[in-house]
This record gives sequence, C-alpha cells and structure tokens, in this order.
Amino acid sequence: MRRNHISLFFILLFILLFFTYSAEAAHEYTININKPHQVIEGFGASIAWYENYVTAHPNKAELYDVMFKELDLDFLRLQNWYGKRERVGQYEAEIIREAEKSLGRPIKILISSWTPPEDLKSNAHLHGGTLIKENGEYAYDKFAEYWYQSLLAYAEAGIVPDYISIQNEPDYEATWNSCVFAPTETEELAGYDKALAAVYKKLHQEMENPPLLLGPETIGIGYTEFYKYLEHMDLDYVYAIAHHLYRGGDYANPATFTYGMNKLAEDYKDKPKFQTEFERGDDGLKTAWLIHTSLVEENVNAYFYWDLIWDNDGLVFLESPYFKYQWRTEKGFYRTDEYYAFKHFSGFIKSGFYRVDVDEGHNRVKVSAYISPDKKELIIVGINTLVVEQEIKLNIPGYMFSESEIYTSVFLKEGKKFAYEGPVNEEMILSLPQHCVVTLRLLADSL
Repeated sequence: MRRNHISLFFILLFILLFFTYSAEAAHEYTININKPHQVIEGFGASIAWYENYVTAHPNKAELYDVMFKELDLDFLRLQNWYGKRERVGQYEAEIIREAEKSLGRPIKILISSWTPPEDLKSNAHLHGGTLIKENGEYAYDKFAEYWYQSLLAYAEAGIVPDYISIQNEPDYEATWNSCVFAPTETEELAGYDKALAAVYKKLHQEMENPPLLLGPETIGIGYTEFYKYLEHMDLDYVYAIAHHLYRGGDYANPATFTYGMNKLAEDYKDKPKFQTEFERGDDGLKTAWLIHTSLVEENVNAYFYWDLIWDNDGLVFLESPYFKYQWRTEKGFYRTDEYYAFKHFSGFIKSGFYRVDVDEGHNRVKVSAYISPDKKELIIVGINTLVVEQEIKLNIPGYMFSESEIYTSVFLKEGKKFAYEGPVNEEMILSLPQHCVVTLRLLADSL
C-alpha cells in the first residue's frame, strides 16, 4: 500500500511540475536590429544522382514549383559527371531552366566532383582510391585539366557554375563515387592542397571569369583531420570554407555541434562559411534546430540540405517515374517534414539579409532573426524543442512594422505544417506548441 502512495505522490508531483512549467510567464527575447552578424548568401540543396527522375516525371511541372518556387532556393548543387556520362547536362540543363522559370530569377550553381574519371584514379575505379601517379608523381596537372574540360563541357550544355568544389568529402572513402585526398601529400594519398592549387591556377590561366572555389568540403568539422585541411591549403584560393556535418556533433542533439562551430567561426572569422551537405530523415524539428545552430553558432553564410529529391527521404520524397504502378501517392511525390523545416528559413530569409543579434530568454526555445539591407523586412524564427507549449515575448527596440505574418509547423504525428496563423498580437507574444517551428515575418513601411 505504501508503494502505491509513493507512486501516486510522484505522479501528482509530475503533473504539478508539468503545469507549473507550462504556465510560466512568456520568455522575453530582445532583437537588436542594429547589431548585425553575417550576411546570408542563401539556402540550397542537391540533385546529384536522380536528375533523370525529375525530367522524366509525369508531374514535373508541379514538381518544379514545389522544389524551387515554394522553397525559394538560392543554390542548386550538382555532381560533376564529366568523363562518367556520355553527355553532361542532359538532365541538369532542363532542371536549371525550369528552376529559374519557377523562381523568376537566376539560381546559383555549385558543381562538386565526387570523383575524377577512372583513368585518373589509382585503382582505375570510380569508387575509392586516390589520384593516379605518373613517373612517381601524382597527376595534379591532369586533375586540373579534368576540371577545365569539365567546365567547357558544361558551358557547351548551357550550364555555367558560380562555384565549384574540386572534391566532395576528400576525407572519406565511400562505396560510391569518391576519391580520397589527404590534407597534404603522402606516399599513399594525393594532397588536397596541391590539387586545389593546380585547379585554381589552371582555371585562372585559361578562363576570363572562372567560378569561385569552395573547399575542402570535408565530411564534418571539429576533428583534427578537418583542421589539417584548412592549415595546409592556401585559403586565398577559395571564396569560402565549405564542409558537411556528418561529424563534429550528434544530430540527435544539435547543441553538441556548438563547440566546433564556435571555434571555426572564431578562427576563420574573415572567411565565408558554407555548409554544403547534411541530412537525416524523419525529424523536421532536429533539421530546423541544426540549421539554427549553424547560422547562430558558426555564422554560416549559406546552408545546403543534401537531397532536394530522393526516393528515400529527401526534402521531396520522389517516386520513380519509370514504375508508376508502384506509386504509393497520387502524384508520385510528397513534401517531407524536413521540407517544411527547411522552408521556415529558405522561404523568407533572402540572399543579402543579415542575421541580427538576439538575447535568448530560454536555452531550449531557440530564436534567431534576419533583416533585409533596407531594414524593411525582419524575419524571426522560433523553435520550441520542449515537449510543452511555450510563450515568448519579442522586444524589438526601434522597429516599427505595418504588417505581420505567422507560419507554424508542429513536428508531431498529424501536426500542422506551415500553417498561416494570421498577424502577431499587439503584445508581441508568440505561442509555440511543443516540438514546433514558427516563422514571423514583419514588414515595415519605412524606418
């Protein structure tokens, strides 16, 4: 009987604490529009493998708007297929053309190389290996020529990239298209530093307006090998430091990336930073939280999701156009939770906006803010990582607005996704349901 009393006591205590915690006063967040941080260059995603699924899809007209217009993408990341396909650009040219038609503006293109062709590989295979040696020396000049010829071939197909990355994940030997480069040359591996220098010099010798280079596009951040790439490469050759996030923290708790991100932001504060690939499916909340962490803790200028479309996860889950009889959906595609999480940022924060300072009121309710160059538009993104509803009060000294819009996504089963909630109230208090992302858009006539 006593055990039952003890159990009842703890149940009642839990209920009391739950409602006390839920009912506490709104946490206050002060946004300083006059304290800017990094300029935002945009948001992007990749179509690096299943381009033909898009161009062959019977519902591609609607699909293009879902992929580009609705997300308002700034970047599209492609794989360099030169030397691996009979003709480059055979699918990508249409995708880029339709993307720009959907957006009503150009889209910036990043082309990354997963591997050079087999004849430039030490193992004569697209998977694994490193750069080939000739007469005891790694063939950096031939690697640079491969890149030069790649760009000529893509230009002939009507595709002129704004950025290139000479090697996707040079620190990871994958079972798919890949090529390993050490930070600097060893007996077993070609050096990323020398490969980067060779490509940079070749393109600047041969091209009037070569694309900007990004690198080293490692698998993650915060570990010893990652910093070796940055230490050995000539950073003057790259426009921005690029990396992925498969190492350096635990996706289940995005806060674990904070140390590595803070260090990168501090050590390389004068260099733009692009997060060019990451995904983990089935968790919209964690996707939004990691984007927030990257923007706030690392000061990234650009954030890319890995797969814009895929037949397994992706921002858009795309079913095969070649096996329509196997479709599980009416249209052969659907928007995932990650899609809506990403849209809370990409759909509102435009290229050229600045992230501005926010004094946090609660460490588990994440708030970030972004302002247009003319200060006529202010975007505030709030993320409630808790299992109870929270209220936040926004203080924005010196900012007067005439219009406002609230959009909410709740990342629970059957939760609403990107629902329009109307304008913000006069008290500037936002209600954040459990496990949700809320975007508030404020429009000012003038300041």
